[in-house]
Amino acid sequence: MTIRVALVGCGTWGRNLLRVLVASPGARVVAVAEPTPAGRARAAALAPEASIVPSLDDALACGVDAVLIATPPYSHAGLVLRALAAGADVFVEKPLAMRVVDAERCAARAAALGRIAMVGHLLRYHPAVERLLELAHDGALGHLLGLEAGRGSIDGDRSASALWTLGPHDFSVLHALDPSPIAGLSARSGPGGDPVVIEAELTSGLAASVTLSRASTVKERRLRVVGTAATAVFDDVRAPDRVLVAGAEISVAWREPLMVEVEHFLRCVEHRSQPLTPFGDGVTVVRALAQAEETCGALPASGAADELAAQ
Repeated sequence: MTIRVALVGCGTWGRNLLRVLVASPGARVVAVAEPTPAGRARAAALAPEASIVPSLDDALACGVDAVLIATPPYSHAGLVLRALAAGADVFVEKPLAMRVVDAERCAARAAALGRIAMVGHLLRYHPAVERLLELAHDGALGHLLGLEAGRGSIDGDRSASALWTLGPHDFSVLHALDPSPIAGLSARSGPGGDPVVIEAELTSGLAASVTLSRASTVKERRLRVVGTAATAVFDDVRAPDRVLVAGAEISVAWREPLMVEVEHFLRCVEHRSQPLTPFGDGVTVVRALAQAEETCGALPASGAADELAAQ
């Protein structure tokens, strides 16, 4: 089965999604919606057989089975709801929304309509992170005590604060590591909401410490899971294909996480199966980020709504 897909947004990350979609045998890219001339030219070069249009509505008119959304975070909820209403299955980049009420509305609507609805929590599809989670769940680390995460970008995405652009990665992994509710959370931020340091404790007793910056002096993508028997470390910058456990390296068969993620979504659409990262997970992550935002005042970037969302 070939899934007829439309991509909404062909910017910095959307172009990567489009590259993977074009190379996926299970997908046929029928349309790309992009409001900017430069973005449309980029899309036409990557997907010459697709209709390159300025809006989501134009893309939906091309006849699609599924819509993938890669626009600024503040536009996600509106685009998701319109795509669902048009009868499409939906993949949306993280975060699902920037308000809990909007995330919950998206999840409820997708469930009511029986649509496949998936959030692009990319780290959940990273082979090394999958292996780290397997080790933790299989008891190789003993009783889990904590998660420490450092995520820094050099001149990173400014469409929203570091909390909203980087935080979904680590909170999606935390939820996968231990789905217990958050019992307590505190956060503090620097000027302009960067950096953000979040401390959380789950009802299970597991503690999490997450540091986020989009204006870091060095690129950092690091996870450290601490257990009573061993500690596991994943450093995506230095060694993306291995996990360090108690000083020993465990090699992991490498595949591009984005390719794994997109293929998973296409299979879920074809077989009508629940995604690994459904909208319910997206709601959980948004709820944690909103709590951190309220605590530290790491407000999202201000500005006019995205053109695609306004149409």
